Formats: sequence, structure tokens, C-alpha cells
Amino acid sequence: MKSSVILIPSYEPDELLINTVHELKEAGFPILIVNDGSGPEFERIFDAVKNDVKYLSYEKNHGKGYAMKYGYARLLELFPDAKFVITADGDGQHSTKDIIAVHEEMEQYNELVFGVRNFGKDVPARSKAGNNFSKATRSLLTKTYIADDQCGLRGFPVRYIPELLKIKGNRYEYEMNEITLFQIKQYPMITIPIETIYLDSNSRSHFRPFRDTMKIQSIILMNSIISILTLAVYITGLIYFSYAGLFHLENDLLKQYHLETNTALSIIICSVVSFIFYYLLMSLFYPTKKPFRRLWKELLFAAIRTYVLLLMAIPLIDFARIWPSVVMPTIAIAACALNIFFAWVFRKLFKTF
Repeated sequence: MKSSVILIPSYEPDELLINTVHELKEAGFPILIVNDGSGPEFERIFDAVKNDVKYLSYEKNHGKGYAMKYGYARLLELFPDAKFVITADGDGQHSTKDIIAVHEEMEQYNELVFGVRNFGKDVPARSKAGNNFSKATRSLLTKTYIADDQCGLRGFPVRYIPELLKIKGNRYEYEMNEITLFQIKQYPMITIPIETIYLDSNSRSHFRPFRDTMKIQSIILMNSIISILTLAVYITGLIYFSYAGLFHLENDLLKQYHLETNTALSIIICSVVSFIFYYLLMSLFYPTKKPFRRLWKELLFAAIRTYVLLLMAIPLIDFARIWPSVVMPTIAIAACALNIFFAWVFRKLFKTF
């Protein structure tokens, strides 16, 4: 038997679950299925595979995230020799070939492995739109880009099980919280391309586009509080220096380029202070074993932001002086625009680690 246990959370399955189990069993994988309150009418499906798997169930449906944590909690008890756990769907969306590829990557590197699908023209619109929106907001928070952050095919060394059990969320938002937390903590991740499979335009999916997307985004927003506080510190500092008129020095060279010393120094000081504030809070609430990786990424982020703001400072300050009442909206809009720009920059620079 392979050292990876396949964990399949299952809600109201059809015959595809039987096919999936038989293929994985032939490939040598031990399997753990969690019946997420599917009801008695689906017992015949589970009865067809119970002899080939470890089987857990409960009566009431709680959601995919709950089922995964229920399985994690019992996994080492049921499979004491397991080294890894791979989460996969039982509806045929993850091929046995790709599951084997995830297992082999973990065997080689002993790190987190995430499947990444290719979103071509045949992908259902609701799946493509939801994925694009969530990866954009998550990239803003974590400053790490992954092309597909909603794929359910993921591999974890069993040393991560205690952390997986602490992650909040009982439905689809749990998987987003997984990847967000691991990225914030700077854990090494490996991504591998996998086949994109949607059967009957994904009609079998229990994903609720609006409600589940809002749950996913609420998790990201809660984890973004530190970034929001940092942005507030930064904007408050700029407004203070703008009204206080500090650091004003006469300089012919600066005048030649219509740039005042107080503008440049204000931006630099606010960037340094907000960076220190952000880094200390992140280290307090999201400690990492790789602090220097976080440090250089955050320093580069702050440097890019400072440089771009310096380039934008002249028209912003001139505009604000003509209409003083719009100082706050001007700076706020500029900050939002810059954050969108930074998301694009980090998508290019930090594909994944």
C-alpha cells in the first residue's frame, strides 16, 4: 500500500464514486471516505465500496470542510503508518493519474502539493469567474500567486494535520482558508498541473455560486484585517504630513522637477512605519518558520509602493491643493489603484514557491 491516504468527503454521490474507489484501490492507495450526511437513499452507493475503504459517517449534512476535518481527526488512528493525506473528490473530477502525481511529488519533497487546473474555453463560466475573483483577492492578501486556488486535489504531509484541524470553516470556504493560511505563514508549496475535468458542465457540483463565494470572500476579508489596518496607518500618515507641512526644504533641483522634499520624505517615512507595523502584526498572529522569506517579500513590496507613490505624488498633491476637500478621497483612490497594480506585479514575480 502507498504511504498516502486518499480522503474523500462525499455528499449524495452517484456511481462515479464506485469507479473512483476501484481505480484508487487498484493503484494501491488506502482510502478514507466520509459520508457527509447524504441520507439513506445513498446507502447503496456507500455499501458498494465499504469493503475497500475505511468508512465514516454522520446523519446531518455539515459541509465539505466539516467532513474533511472529521476525516483528518480520525486519519492517524485508522492509518497509523500514513505519511501523507491527499484530498480528492469522488465525482470523477480528479483522475487517478493526477492523484498519483501528487503522491509522487510528496514522496520526493515531503511538502504541500496543490493541483492546478488549466481554465480553458470549455470550463463552465461560473467556475472560471469564481476562481478568477478569489485568486485575485487572495493574491492581494498573501502576495503569492497560484493560478488555481479552488482545486480540491491537495496533498499534505501528516505533520500538518494539527493545523488543518484548527482552520475555520465548514463548507467550501474551508479550502480557501487552508491555502490562505499556509501562504500567509510562508509554508513551502509545490503546484503541479492537472487535468481539467467537468462532467455535464459541473452540474453534479453542490457548490452554491453566490452564497459559497461570499463565504470564501468573508474568510479572506477577515484575514485581511492586518493589511487594512496597515493601509489606514499609511494613509493617516500621508494626510498628517500633508496638512502639517513638515520636512519642507528649499532645493533648486527638486523645484526643477516640481517635487517638494516634504512630499518625498512623507511617503518614505509612512512606508517605513507602515512596513514595521505590518511585519510585527504578521509575525505575532501568523508566525512562520521562514521569517526571512516573508521579510524580503514585504521589503520589496514596500519599496515598489514607495517608488510608485513618489512618481504619482506631484499630480496628487497639486490636485489636493486646488480642492482641499478631496484630499482623503484622492489618496484613498490612489491607494486602491496601487493595490490592484501590486497584485499584478506579485502575480508576475511570485508565481509560487
